[in-house]
Amino acid sequence: MFESFRRERAIRRALHAIARQRVVSVLTRSPPNEEWFDIAVRTSHIRGWVEVLHEAVPTGVLQGTGASPILPEIRLRTVYRLTEGGWAVIHRSHAWIIATFLIALLSLVAGVASVVLTLTAKPSTEAVATPKAIVRFQPY
Repeated sequence: MFESFRRERAIRRALHAIARQRVVSVLTRSPPNEEWFDIAVRTSHIRGWVEVLHEAVPTGVLQGTGASPILPEIRLRTVYRLTEGGWAVIHRSHAWIIATFLIALLSLVAGVASVVLTLTAKPSTEAVATPKAIVRFQPY
């Protein structure tokens, strides 16, 4: 039941990870090297939310001493960047647009309903109470 919700949440986490990465001479704050990330990025690529920046970039984890990674630990990975649609997903602007449209539509329906009810209402046959004393203002 919650499988699609979990999958969409993983995709959003992957998009956030791509948004956090910085490319200097090396890639800092790189996305995780896990299976869920690869699946989410492939799905995002199909949806047009990310695009390939560089293919087959050698990657590895730097040691705390600053030494280069050992050769067998280097792996080739693809570096992605977010598209405009990916940023919209991160900021959830699509949901805001739909919510704004629904509120505007409900306001329009309420306005039309009030006009229709006003025009179709029958005038009241009951006597209207009038004030007993009418005060007239006289100019100076």
